[in-house]
Amino acid sequence: MIYKYSYRILIFLCLLFSATSLVAQKTKANGRKLFQEERYEEAKPIFKYLLSRSPKSAEYNYWYAACCYETGEALQGMEDMLEFAESRKVYNAPYYLGRIKIDAKQYPQAMECFDRFFKVAKDEKRMAIADSLLSHIKELYRMMKSTEEICVVDSMVVDEATFLSAYRCGRDAGKLFMAADYFKNDECNGVVSMTERGTDIYFQSRVQDDSLHLQKIFHSSKNGNEWSRASQIKGFDTYGNDAYPFMSADGSTFYFASDGEGSIGGYDLYVTRYDSESGRFLRPTNMGMPFNSEANDYMLVVNEIVNLGWFATDRNVPDGKVCIYVFIPNTTRRTYNYESLGYERILSLSQLSCIADTQNDTDAIRKARQQLTMLMFEETNDDEDGDFFFILDDMTDYRHYSDFKSELAKEKFIQWQKLEEEFATDSAKLEKMRSDYNEATAREKHDMEPAIILMEQKLEDEGKQLKQMVKEVRMIEHEALNR
Repeated sequence: MIYKYSYRILIFLCLLFSATSLVAQKTKANGRKLFQEERYEEAKPIFKYLLSRSPKSAEYNYWYAACCYETGEALQGMEDMLEFAESRKVYNAPYYLGRIKIDAKQYPQAMECFDRFFKVAKDEKRMAIADSLLSHIKELYRMMKSTEEICVVDSMVVDEATFLSAYRCGRDAGKLFMAADYFKNDECNGVVSMTERGTDIYFQSRVQDDSLHLQKIFHSSKNGNEWSRASQIKGFDTYGNDAYPFMSADGSTFYFASDGEGSIGGYDLYVTRYDSESGRFLRPTNMGMPFNSEANDYMLVVNEIVNLGWFATDRNVPDGKVCIYVFIPNTTRRTYNYESLGYERILSLSQLSCIADTQNDTDAIRKARQQLTMLMFEETNDDEDGDFFFILDDMTDYRHYSDFKSELAKEKFIQWQKLEEEFATDSAKLEKMRSDYNEATAREKHDMEPAIILMEQKLEDEGKQLKQMVKEVRMIEHEALNR
């Protein structure tokens, strides 16, 4: 009797195992079909279930991790799962390991993963993607190792729609306008750059006879009171959109942004020079890192008189925002020593992750900040047709005290003007002290140093006060206007 019951139980268990096995096989086939059709969201719960029942299955580890990656799910242990799958000869596992390494900006490791993938790959579609990604990260890695050593003086995050309000570049750099405002046409986009003398403008516009409707850079010059018919600048051959132009005061060095061939992502910054003999611009050069990134980088402006530069980027900022960096341009390009600094350090410098890491020359930083403060507030001395010229925002400027709607804002603006006059006076004193210092004897220099240091500190404090006060004026006045 006992033997009979045991026999029945054994048969039942065998049938149950067979049925479970058949269900698992059917479920696996269904999941695999969905995966091959790139329906990863639907396939993911199937492989999660199968993995829970067979956690040592290399295939299930691969399929579930791959589904999570394709759907953007941050799965803990994803890399370990793929490494386990690769160790069990799952051919496509190195492909996703490479993708993960790219996301972590570990470019050398990503290249190794793709090299392993190509040795065993059978998936033609993923091979094509991997080939494209490999070319891209090789260029990123090459550019990263040649990161230019620049000194970033300041940075500020502003609204993308009004980003030009952060460009206090000074008269010597010419003028910048939003194209829609300059041409009084809302369909115009981008920026109009006017040279310091006011005789030339550069702007972007769509090429009428271009089937791709690409944007290119146009130029117009002023003859007397008339502007010439705008003509497209030739010779760039970027095979993409060209925008955000700026001609330096030397009349030769030209900066612009392009998303064409050679861009490492979005708009990249380029520099070229005008050859007066041929009447054409030379072949543009990608400015490399840290100016460029996989995000959009554009609108580089240089004031050669004060040796300061500006550029905009939407890297590492929320949607609708951009970061404006102010830097000290180099007279000749110099790069960081990759071998001595190492990968992680160079990666951080190439992305401008911490601008304090670029500020190694204390004296240069101090002088640059003083120049920047002077530039930021020089507009108030332009009293054409008014008592002053104060920019409230991109759309509004004040020329009379009666323009203020808020009495508090007006009072603070008057206080700011007084402090600005004191700042200008102290700046002139410091320049005189430095001039005397350069011509002094060693003993005289020793005696003069404490006074120079004190004046430098005073100017730095005044600069911070001025910056804070003008923010308060704008904030208070905007509150009054919005009531």
